[in-house]
Amino acid sequence: MKTNWLKVARAVSIAFVAAAVPACGAGDLDAQGEESASEELTAEADMELGTLEQRMQNCTNPDGTNSVMAAFAVAVGKELGRWQSRTDFEVFSTNALAENQSGAEQAIRLTSGTGSDGKPRGKSRCSGGYCRNVQALLDMQYEPMRNKIWVNGETGTNKTLVDPGALRSRMVAKLGQDQRTCDENAKDNDVNRCPVEIHKLTPAGTASLGGCGVHYKFNVTKDASGTLLYPAQLKWKLNFADQANGWVDFKNLGNGQVAIDPTYGLNEDVTNQAGACTIACTKISSTSLVGQCCQCGGVNKLFARASTTNPSIFACQ
Repeated sequence: MKTNWLKVARAVSIAFVAAAVPACGAGDLDAQGEESASEELTAEADMELGTLEQRMQNCTNPDGTNSVMAAFAVAVGKELGRWQSRTDFEVFSTNALAENQSGAEQAIRLTSGTGSDGKPRGKSRCSGGYCRNVQALLDMQYEPMRNKIWVNGETGTNKTLVDPGALRSRMVAKLGQDQRTCDENAKDNDVNRCPVEIHKLTPAGTASLGGCGVHYKFNVTKDASGTLLYPAQLKWKLNFADQANGWVDFKNLGNGQVAIDPTYGLNEDVTNQAGACTIACTKISSTSLVGQCCQCGGVNKLFARASTTNPSIFACQ
């Protein structure tokens, strides 16, 4: 759907620019002049298209969950080395105050131990059994984080408050329903289905590929070794993060690489700077950021700890 809209946008953009150029007589432009005018039209149309594409990219984030879900997909890929979410996570009952407190609400959490494949699963795949970035994002599901977690919006000057209840509900629905249905109907070599083949992800840096923020790249291979045959189907393994979410923006880059696109701050190793200030309303970090300059919603502030239970989450306030 996005590709079709972009084709329409290009046609409209070029037509608009062409209409803005005064009409000339047949003899007014020689061949070189016509070529030059054509190049100017194309260049101007491309500039307009670039702006239009950015606007058309679905970077809306009404309750903050779109960008958190995209960051969650990146964190899972980086720390767990795969998108096998129904093996590495589970839906459980909680009082919505903390992961270790039971109640009538539902949330998702990391599993542990060994999966049916005989390999470590969930938190057991992380060093020391602690998945720092993944756990920080999971902790945003709980009510003590209400009114504390802001994320960058569609532009550099707006921000969105994350609703823990909406995030909790969405994570449960996407993992427990959408991903389960896809995985149970998996078939290789079908671009509209989850793949059967097992994959392995290795972080491969970042790139500016448009969309809502920087893209995180992953090298993809078969779990054991060799070339992954159906990398394009990996987008369906992102149903747990809502692969239709514009902030995910899955791309199959070819040559065994894929990429996805979360917001700045929610994944630890990429920083967007405005002078000495980090542009991030919320930042996840393994080292303390308390007192450091940050920018949220176009306003310079200082980082402070956002949570008494998770020391890795810092809020620009």
